[in-house]
This record gives sequence, structure tokens and C-alpha cells, in this order.
Amino acid sequence: MMRYYGLDWVGTVLGLASIHYLGRKKIAGFILRIAASFFWVAFGVVARTAAGVIANIAVIILSLYAVKKWKASEKSSAS
Repeated sequence: MMRYYGLDWVGTVLGLASIHYLGRKKIAGFILRIAASFFWVAFGVVARTAAGVIANIAVIILSLYAVKKWKASEKSSAS
């Protein structure tokens, strides 16, 4: 039975992929982490767990900040 519509599985796969890419120092790791967190937010809504929703919104915000910093460091390195 797909109680959570597969949101947990997609979040897990994307989260693990994000760790793989971050370990290779690729910005795609942050993008995948953001995508994973969206699925975990949806899971949290379906499962009615406020802590899961809040935690993953925080992860999305922190990951967006990291992407911004990464892009800024790429620009300053290219100069």
C-alpha cells in the first residue's frame, strides 16, 4: 500500500544522490537536496508531522543560501 504516495522513497533517493554529488564537490548536490526536501515537506504534510515540514523548509532555505554562496565564489574565482 502506498500510504505516502511514494514521497518518502523519492525523497530518500534524491537525498542519497545529493550526498553523492556533494561528495564530488558538485553544485548539483544542493539542487538535489532542495528537490529531496520538497518531497519530504510533502511527506510531512501527508503524514501530519510539523517537525518534518519545518525541518525540511529550513534545509531548503539553507541549501538555497549555499547555492548562492557557491555561485558567488565561482564568480570571484573567475575574475
